[in-house]
Amino acid sequence: MTTGELLRIGVVIGSGHGMAGTTGALVQELLDRVADLTATEVTVVETETLRLGGSCSACLSCMTDGEATCPNIGNSDPATTLLDTSDLVVFATPVHSFHVSATMKRFVDHYAYLIHRPRHFGTPAVLISTAAGAGHDAALGYLAEATRRWGFHTIAQLGVNGPALARAPYRARVDTALAEIAETIVDGTRNGKEPTPSTKDLIGFRVARLLVQGGKDEGSVDEAYWNERNWFDADWFTDAKVPKLANRLAAIIEGRIRSAIEKGSNKPFRG
Repeated sequence: MTTGELLRIGVVIGSGHGMAGTTGALVQELLDRVADLTATEVTVVETETLRLGGSCSACLSCMTDGEATCPNIGNSDPATTLLDTSDLVVFATPVHSFHVSATMKRFVDHYAYLIHRPRHFGTPAVLISTAAGAGHDAALGYLAEATRRWGFHTIAQLGVNGPALARAPYRARVDTALAEIAETIVDGTRNGKEPTPSTKDLIGFRVARLLVQGGKDEGSVDEAYWNERNWFDADWFTDAKVPKLANRLAAIIEGRIRSAIEKGSNKPFRG
């Protein structure tokens, strides 16, 4: 995006109140601030209305045979279009029991295939949560991890205590944060830069490659996707500069994981 172009913003909101609740109102305040800085076009998808069904059945057909085989694929079309066509996506959720809402979790589960076949590199994301108490760290951390695996990169996040908005000092700090994030959104979409992958990113890339390689006998969709992009012989998904030291460390960890899998010496998680 360059100066003067229309900024296409997608909003995925995981609240049963949609844009009418506390989370939606906060998102709208952010959108209004962005609109004061540049021309925008906003598309909103409420995860509550997507009719994705109950818990994901974990049939894995989206992994082995392609996402088109998911029984809920048609219901997710509005969200898929939003993710594919937006210049920036805002993912927003209320905090429920110290985590994302159930409907946001269901949304993330539906797009599990993007962990194997990511495609949103270069698209920035903003993460927002509202709560009456604690849980922002878990909710926003989860959204950051999940969307990064899909290719998005987080440029800003904000967790707000809903009841505290009635207090002037806190309200003022939230207003300041929203103004700063609005500027970050405009700057972050104009420069169009894919961030340098971190050590964690590079490890994630190699683990994803192991998963795809290990699942070749179960289906060829993932393998074909990676072959088309030459990812089996790459160090990262894009041509972004890969830090040498971080890449060496990721390679060492990959080797240990691969060896543990082959020997069956990997241990169950005990905390």
